[in-house]
Amino acid sequence: MQVELKQRGRASIDFVAALGGALRASRLQVASEIAAAGVRNESLPADFDARMAAFEYAVSVAPTHARYAGLRDWLGLHHGPIAMEAFDEVREALVPALEALRSRGPCTLTLATEDPTPDYMRSVAFHGTGTWDGHDHMGFIHGEFVHRRLVARNFGGDIYAQRRQVLAELQHGPYTRILELGTSSGNLTVALSQQFPDAAITGIDVSRRMLEQAQRVGNELGYAWRLLQRRAEQTGLPAESFDLVAAYSLAHELPQTVTRQMLRESLRVLRPGGEFILGDVVPFSAQDRLTQCWAQLEALHGGEPYWREFCSLDMASVAREEGFAEARYFSRGEQSFPHILLARKAA
Repeated sequence: MQVELKQRGRASIDFVAALGGALRASRLQVASEIAAAGVRNESLPADFDARMAAFEYAVSVAPTHARYAGLRDWLGLHHGPIAMEAFDEVREALVPALEALRSRGPCTLTLATEDPTPDYMRSVAFHGTGTWDGHDHMGFIHGEFVHRRLVARNFGGDIYAQRRQVLAELQHGPYTRILELGTSSGNLTVALSQQFPDAAITGIDVSRRMLEQAQRVGNELGYAWRLLQRRAEQTGLPAESFDLVAAYSLAHELPQTVTRQMLRESLRVLRPGGEFILGDVVPFSAQDRLTQCWAQLEALHGGEPYWREFCSLDMASVAREEGFAEARYFSRGEQSFPHILLARKAA
């Protein structure tokens, strides 16, 4: 939905977005400086911990490090609160429209009777935004301000097109019953409805605020999604009740043990021959040593506590170990992101 921010909020978000561009430029400068100092793929140790120690030291003594680290840390701490403040400035005019979107339309939301937030997510400020429920309208703030006005501006690309491209890898339909894990504010859910307009879609997430925003999106677009507040690794849904289980940018937010549980649960709810598809960040196996170090450094400072755990996995092997009959882990053409896991249950 279109939102007219007040001057202060609009200027603050534009300022944060501009700093994101300055951060990218500073990172490129640091990368050039450490390369000039002899830090290259072939010079970094094979052991990951030793590699990170050597890399972090080289970054810390680079001439542009202070500017890079200052921008990185300031943005990590402030982009979430600034987005929340921009919302609060227009709260009085905006909230009635948001409540109307939730109450009118075909999309349903069933909340859990008890808070389903798992221990591995408690007290973790994912992406620096103060947890997924850090504001009473965090779903809207994350989906409309953080994602569209900050992330999209600095990283570019059509978020729905990216998701549709992942879904285009599916070849064993029809997919009439689809389960989405980690629905968040509804970006993949929209892509699923666009790709499979006749499918009945169920979306689950542990965050109430994200699901509330997904319901608004579904109602605004006229989609009859069924949204449930549940865990991906413990859905409580009937066995063999879905043709497809899909997720996007979810697994890197989970510990390895939970990722495995999620795959086992997906296998349980899939019909024989059903498929699981995941689009997520690039694994270390598809990166050179220097790229691995940059990714891990920024994850450490960007509210991504499980990044290394996920990126160290060969998800095709993990899927087969958890019971899938077939599994591939790949990227599309020359695009490294998103990396795709496509797995199939035995027929």
